[in-house]
Amino acid sequence: MLDSIRQDVAYAVRRLLQSPGFTLVAALTLALGIGATSAIFSVVNAVLLRPLPYPEADRLVQVAALWQGRTVAYLSPQNFLDIEAQAKSFERLAATDTSGMTLTGHGDAVRLEGAEVSASFFDVLRARPALGRGFAKGENEPGRTHVVVLGDKLWRERFGGDPAIVGREIQVDREPRTVVGVAPAGFSYPEGAEIWQPLSYDERFRTHSRGAWYLTVVGRLAPGASVGAAREEVATIAARLAKEYPNEDEGVGGTVSGLRESLVGNTKKALFVLLGAVGLVLLVACVNVANLLLARVGGREGELALRAAIGAGRGRIVRQLLTESLLLALVGGAIGALLASGLVDVLLALQPQGVPRLSEVRIDRAVLAFAALLSLATSLVFGVLPALSMSRRATAQALRQGSRGILGGARTRLRGALVVGQIALAMVLLAGSGLLIRSFTLLRHVDPGFDTKSALSFRFTLPESAYGDDARKVAFHDALAARLAALPGVRSAGAVFGLPLASGSFVISFTVDGRPELPPAQQPSLNVAIVTPGYFKTMGIEIVRGRAFAAGDVDTAPHVVVLSEAAVRKHFPGEDPLGKRIRLGLGRGPGKPNAGGEVVGVARDVKRYGLAKESAPEIYVAYAQHPVQSMAMVLRTDVPPRSLAAAAERTLHELDAELPVSSVLTLEEIVARSISEPRFYTLLLGAFAATALFLAALGLFGVMSYAVQQRTRELAVRLALGARHPELRRLVVREALVLAGIGLVLGLGGSLLLSRALTTLLYSVSPTDPATLGAVAGLLLATTLAASYLPARRATRIDPVVALRAD
Repeated sequence: MLDSIRQDVAYAVRRLLQSPGFTLVAALTLALGIGATSAIFSVVNAVLLRPLPYPEADRLVQVAALWQGRTVAYLSPQNFLDIEAQAKSFERLAATDTSGMTLTGHGDAVRLEGAEVSASFFDVLRARPALGRGFAKGENEPGRTHVVVLGDKLWRERFGGDPAIVGREIQVDREPRTVVGVAPAGFSYPEGAEIWQPLSYDERFRTHSRGAWYLTVVGRLAPGASVGAAREEVATIAARLAKEYPNEDEGVGGTVSGLRESLVGNTKKALFVLLGAVGLVLLVACVNVANLLLARVGGREGELALRAAIGAGRGRIVRQLLTESLLLALVGGAIGALLASGLVDVLLALQPQGVPRLSEVRIDRAVLAFAALLSLATSLVFGVLPALSMSRRATAQALRQGSRGILGGARTRLRGALVVGQIALAMVLLAGSGLLIRSFTLLRHVDPGFDTKSALSFRFTLPESAYGDDARKVAFHDALAARLAALPGVRSAGAVFGLPLASGSFVISFTVDGRPELPPAQQPSLNVAIVTPGYFKTMGIEIVRGRAFAAGDVDTAPHVVVLSEAAVRKHFPGEDPLGKRIRLGLGRGPGKPNAGGEVVGVARDVKRYGLAKESAPEIYVAYAQHPVQSMAMVLRTDVPPRSLAAAAERTLHELDAELPVSSVLTLEEIVARSISEPRFYTLLLGAFAATALFLAALGLFGVMSYAVQQRTRELAVRLALGARHPELRRLVVREALVLAGIGLVLGLGGSLLLSRALTTLLYSVSPTDPATLGAVAGLLLATTLAASYLPARRATRIDPVVALRAD
């Protein structure tokens, strides 16, 4: 048996080497399909399939709130403490709050992505520090929080990987922090975090924070506990808290989900759609190779018939042909694996926001094993039908015919059926791609509510230790804005806490003087943005009624606010909001007891959370009356915005050399980043559809060329009997259109199924949009005409005398 297999392999190698052109085309076609599929699988594997990089990661969960039937991925501090104390389904719980931190004293000042966490954080994740320790019990108590754990990358880049770092003091936000540990390599939770310090469980945290939802809570299930049981227990506790604290918790529920599922969110469906789409491309490639194999039949009938005549059974011939297919697939798979590596780099370069765990995407053993399995599977997909067809022809009758290549109608019909399948698959992919392209085009033209051209933004944070006094914050911003506005090429400058599409604002409840005051849990809420006087002008946000903030709107003056049009529509229908007095509540953001003021203006709506989302009702408050630490500065320029980045940073450092600048982006770049995820899906599905279309056109061209070649005698007879050349062209084109028409009908049904899966990815486009489906059908028909042109033209060049004499 082994000798027989060795003979089959050796013979298959010789046959493939004897036809280098065929082998190269077939292998590259397979490599394209296998490489693209493996690249997408590497993303799916990293994001959806690979366990989180923590011990017993399947026991990790996220605890979140429920509000008005939807999950809110946060808990308030007091609710977290109550659930932690009462729940029995968890081994441990830990709360986290993402927080930027400034590191000074080790090179240039740098802004780090960090997190404030419960002392139990590293124990819950079972992330054992590479050096030192995690946080100890009690280090969340006020006065004991001045310790940090460094990320591995930060430790190596800023501290040279010095193992003596544990126990040393460093400057974080201009306050001394003692390094107690270094996290293990690759550890980064929340995603992107580089440094961790304990949350301060101060009096406000413990007793005045039930309405402030900002903590992300992770837990490890207790032995024997399930996610379902934990979910029921948390829901019961939340219902009890809602009765006990109706002012803050009325209508607030609780839920539990697996941590990986929580991180993945809505990305799961989109990635599986992409994997299915690229699988269709691979199937089109297999069909193409199957057609190539069928095209070789004519040249091998004599050889196979001879093998049959000397005793080779049909099974032996099929095995030999499948061995050739397997070798071909393995070559294609090897090239495809190399191609996948390059494609992964391209995918990561697209940097789509909203797709978690992209940093973990790589070509690993799982992906290589997947590519190997694909190679084996594809060898069967494209090899079985040609092998069976060729083995049937290996008869004594074929031996008598020699190698003249006169093929029967069954094989022609088989090749035609394969092309129909290709066109149907191409129709499915093109329809999905067309819907996404149209959706993305509409999304790109959505007005964000501000002027994106010629504007530069950057972020900075004033450390509380140096700018704890509100007057110092205001004086710094006034001085910075004046200096930036005086730079050559700068038209105006303004700052904001809550830059649209870049950084979220906070949500806070409010009341209106003169209206009945509702319980806190029933009070309406608004998104809050804190802005300087020059912000509206710099952003190009129109004040449609009243006025914007002025230099005189300081803390000692009457407090004033500006509402968005959406806020007026929702909360002041049929009323004139100007002159109304709004009081902002406490507990849901960095508000103050006297937060709020008189409505002096109405601003045009902006898209804060995404171009595809409705404009949120917003209230703008004056920075001088409600100063905060972290702000985004925006410059309106008369020159290319990026050319002013260095000058803007120098200007900031003239006022404070230890303030790092971060997130230096033009407003156009911010808008582009906000739609990077739909752009990612659109580009990939578009590339898959284009590949499928090309392969389908190639297959159709091959079939029609083959049909013309095999019908030379028939066409010659037609010419001899008086048929005209245009009639022959129409005959060839008509047969191609018949194949395409059948494929379109079949593909239409498949495209309707795919479009339903794309519903959540579409913006302002129906999944069954007739214009898109019609355009796709027209494109496929045009491709059919183009692919059949050369074969049709060849049919008109037949010399009937030569053709009949040769026959």
